[in-house]
Amino acid sequence: MAKILRSYSIILLLLLLGACKEKPLEVEEGYMIVNGSDVYYKTMGEGEPLLVIHGGPVLDHSYFLPHFERLAKDYQLIFYDQRACGKSSIEIDSATMNLAGFVDDIEQIRQKLGHEKLNVYGHSWGGLIAMKYAIAYDDKVDHLILSNSMAPSAVDWQKENLEAAKNINAADQRRLDVIVSTELLRSANAVPYIKEMMLLSFKSQMFDARNINKLNLFIPEDFQQRSAVFGLLGPDLGTYDLYADLSKIKSPTLVLFGQSEAAVNLHAQKMTKALPNSRLEVIKNSGHFPFIENPTEFDKSVRSFLNQ
Repeated sequence: MAKILRSYSIILLLLLLGACKEKPLEVEEGYMIVNGSDVYYKTMGEGEPLLVIHGGPVLDHSYFLPHFERLAKDYQLIFYDQRACGKSSIEIDSATMNLAGFVDDIEQIRQKLGHEKLNVYGHSWGGLIAMKYAIAYDDKVDHLILSNSMAPSAVDWQKENLEAAKNINAADQRRLDVIVSTELLRSANAVPYIKEMMLLSFKSQMFDARNINKLNLFIPEDFQQRSAVFGLLGPDLGTYDLYADLSKIKSPTLVLFGQSEAAVNLHAQKMTKALPNSRLEVIKNSGHFPFIENPTEFDKSVRSFLNQ
């Protein structure tokens, strides 16, 4: 009898384990025509839409993965590769290669996906685009998250870059100098050196440098051509100042920075005060990529804010 009971117990346990298996995330990916150009997009999960704007410029959405899959259990994440980035087309009308063009891309994506409003998450360079979008289309933004964002002004951005550069250790700086000053970036296969250069730069922006191994970067073969296209943004980025316009954003806004980021002691407070309905949170034990270095606190902050 005891053996029979044990057998039933094992069967019951197996049935329960099978029932508890998580349903695989629903993923859809493809291309849409945005401003006459092919833009790659990927949606993941179910729930309220959360548009995720990647950093860069010239990077793509892939460095958020697999880290953001946790959020996809409760929200429909909308990733896209910005114009001339990742899998999106490099063929762009040069007359629209400006910040206004990036903003219009988001509005067209919202319309094509059929969402009345979006929760918007902008990381790093993507934070600047998110600010510009919310200034222009505040009525289409449900919640706004500015995560480790570029500063709202060129002056503050330059100050932050100077402070961040001080964190690069001597050995990494020597290697960066070698890559930049030699023919490595002009070699037939420059992709490995471009990736190494970026990882060395981002390494100094980690709270724990060892976490750089968790950062997945995709560098396309035509990275340098794409960078040349982004060079058209020069006039927009040279003297921009959004502080006054931030007062137009009435949507609830979460400003996130990592504990070790220079912005925390430079412009974070000023930026938060310029936004009428905002709060600042500093994620402990993290730098520029809190979703990698302190995922528990990052997820808690994002979920609490979106659920308020």
